[in-house]
Amino acid sequence: MFPGAATAAPGNGDAWMTDVRRDEDPEYEEAWSELIGCLRSAGVLDGKGPLADKMAQRIFVLPSYRKLDRAELRQSWIDSMDASMCGVIDRRHPSDADDDDALRQVGDSRARAGIGVAEMLQTGVTFQTVLYELARELAPESPYRERVLLEFFGLLQSWSAWAMVASAAGHREAELDMQGRTQAQQTDFVRRILSGAIAGSEIGSGIEAYGLDRDQLYHAFRARPGLDADVREVERHLRIAPSAGRRAGMMALLDGDLCGFLTKPPQGPAPLAIGISPPVPLEQLAAVFRLATRALDTALAVGRSEVVGVEQLGLQPAVAADHDIGELMHARYIEPFLGHSASEAAILETVERYIHNDSRLERTAGELHVHPNTVRYRLTRFETITGCSLREHQAVVEVWWALTWHDLRQATARHRERPAA
Repeated sequence: MFPGAATAAPGNGDAWMTDVRRDEDPEYEEAWSELIGCLRSAGVLDGKGPLADKMAQRIFVLPSYRKLDRAELRQSWIDSMDASMCGVIDRRHPSDADDDDALRQVGDSRARAGIGVAEMLQTGVTFQTVLYELARELAPESPYRERVLLEFFGLLQSWSAWAMVASAAGHREAELDMQGRTQAQQTDFVRRILSGAIAGSEIGSGIEAYGLDRDQLYHAFRARPGLDADVREVERHLRIAPSAGRRAGMMALLDGDLCGFLTKPPQGPAPLAIGISPPVPLEQLAAVFRLATRALDTALAVGRSEVVGVEQLGLQPAVAADHDIGELMHARYIEPFLGHSASEAAILETVERYIHNDSRLERTAGELHVHPNTVRYRLTRFETITGCSLREHQAVVEVWWALTWHDLRQATARHRERPAA
């Protein structure tokens, strides 16, 4: 091994956290001191002078760096030098005791300036390259010159890697913070639009900021994800993820539900039940969002897993919503037949099929695989027990309402009893 090369510290698994074996040759030590002295006198080790000039030549040609303040950028180089070059000069490798706050702050500021982590790390590599080029240029001639430069470069690599890890961590923390703030702002915007708690002027500025098209009509929607739901899958299905062009809508998690608005209902099988409203201008979304909510509640009650609007559910949303009328109709027309007798269940099934078949006796008998007289007998029993006539339109509507309420209640009970994923 070359004199002055790094040897791993016993029991330490980190590649850069090592000790440097000092060369016992006084002439080598002197050569090292001369190198550091030349770099210091040339203004290299303080991040100014030729180092700053060469870095500026290579970095400010990058589009994302052109918008940065040059004085601020030079100061960040000085901060980076202060954090790492002391270790190089002391001929030691980084350890957990070294303070990387200044480097994390550099990563934070780059992220908030819109500079990607890859481009930021590339400048770290450029910094390392420029510094080594200057060291080779300024290193005095001596028999130990190459060995001194080799040790210098090994230390420089170790501290550069430490610095890049710290700055990348700061960059990531800033990204997460900005994403959280952005998501919170989007959630607030969606909430206020769907609740109607937003002024028209705010809608105008909001759609501009989020890349929406104000001239489009939008459908409000609502979905209730389970524990195993993939929110990203729902976003992809609805086609509202941000893209290079105009956004097709927005979505946020509100009160445990996925709520939002979009320009076009999705096609194909849905990953879960989604209630959707008719299309309206953005300013009217609050008025139709309740329709999307009713559609979702009804779809969940009847076990439908698709994108559905109230217009596709007929009167079922009204039955599901009017609890009092449903209970009254259920008590009169259904509860007398909720015993354990097979004949009682057969009477209800026959009445339901008879109403569904527009009071056609022969068709109902065929579907139930019984004689028409059996259907007549069951219908008569139903009329006798309930005191109604299935030949009267009002009675038929009331019985249909009671049967639908019964089906919705049973579906809701099954949904609640279903084990969580």
